[in-house]
Amino acid sequence: MKATAAILVLILLLTGCWDMKEAQNINFITALGVDYAKGRYIIYAQLLDFADIAKQEGTVETGDGKVWVGKGEGQTIDEALNSLYTASQQRTFWTHVRTIVFSEALLDKGLPEAVNSLVQTRDLRYTPWVFGTTQDIPMVFSSTSLLNESVLNSELLDPEEIFKQYSFVEPIQVLKLINGLKEPASTALLPWITYTEEVWKGEGKPVPQVKIVGAYAIAQGINRGVVDATMLQGARYVAFHRMVKFPLTLSSDDGPPVTLSLMCSHPKIQISANGESPSASIRVRVKAYITEAAAINGAKASRIAALAEKQIEQDIRRSFTAAKAKQIDLYNLEEKLYRHDPVRWKQLSSRGKPFISIMELNQVKAEVNLVHSSSYKMLNR
Repeated sequence: MKATAAILVLILLLTGCWDMKEAQNINFITALGVDYAKGRYIIYAQLLDFADIAKQEGTVETGDGKVWVGKGEGQTIDEALNSLYTASQQRTFWTHVRTIVFSEALLDKGLPEAVNSLVQTRDLRYTPWVFGTTQDIPMVFSSTSLLNESVLNSELLDPEEIFKQYSFVEPIQVLKLINGLKEPASTALLPWITYTEEVWKGEGKPVPQVKIVGAYAIAQGINRGVVDATMLQGARYVAFHRMVKFPLTLSSDDGPPVTLSLMCSHPKIQISANGESPSASIRVRVKAYITEAAAINGAKASRIAALAEKQIEQDIRRSFTAAKAKQIDLYNLEEKLYRHDPVRWKQLSSRGKPFISIMELNQVKAEVNLVHSSSYKMLNR
């Protein structure tokens, strides 16, 4: 009798998670889309098959990853998020959101309000990747991965892997985008994605894929316009915080073309604000290696480096001119003056004109260091 009583007491002392739910009974949202139309916010939520998210060991039977896209609407972001719950069937978690996509309509109308509302919720963090798009967000979310892999491995949810191989546009997170919203003199480059069926096919049928085609310039919470491939050529050396690998093809009149792979760029910008118009001098140090040199043999490394330096200097100037015509501070030159001479910055900004419209570009200097030439034989001089 005493033993039975002791066992009952021990059972009562045991604790457990009485309200615990199995992971497969929870809706884990992996991507969030925000649109704006007729004064209302439209939320799109991407939901993946739990088998694509959970860790699996041993032999895994692959198949087409299933994607569901939900839609909510409201006068505020919170109201639009809550409108999803009535038909979600199970509890919805936002803590696993890896990407947020903003429509161009939202970028033009209410980006600061949308970002503020999203980050003030307890579930969403400052770490999701952010993109902008001109296409329907449900179409973007419906893209699939190649080789029947998890959709988590797509460029939409994991842009870092593609950037390491082809540094076309630097991916940014919510935290970096906020610089273009809160800071008075900063410009953030928000990657611009589209939806394409023209690249890959599977079993003879087009396979929809996400494709990065450019960037949006976000400054003081306003969409300043699109940064196309031409402007990105110079931004890659000056505006990007990092670069892992990107091709540069060099042509000359006295020889075949040469292709370099750019590894990194270290820019140094000096702003002179004396006089009526401020000016900038830019110096970049670039590391690269030779990936293709046609049929040449015994080419001079110094000659190739000189061609690369000339090309980079031209790209920086060309991109600056194209961006200035659209009043886009592509190289964040205004921020440099704001950090180092806030008094002069305030005087110039009080004129009511965009800072970039009065900025001039003086000296541009590039130094290229060829770290190796792959299997090609190069002469040092």
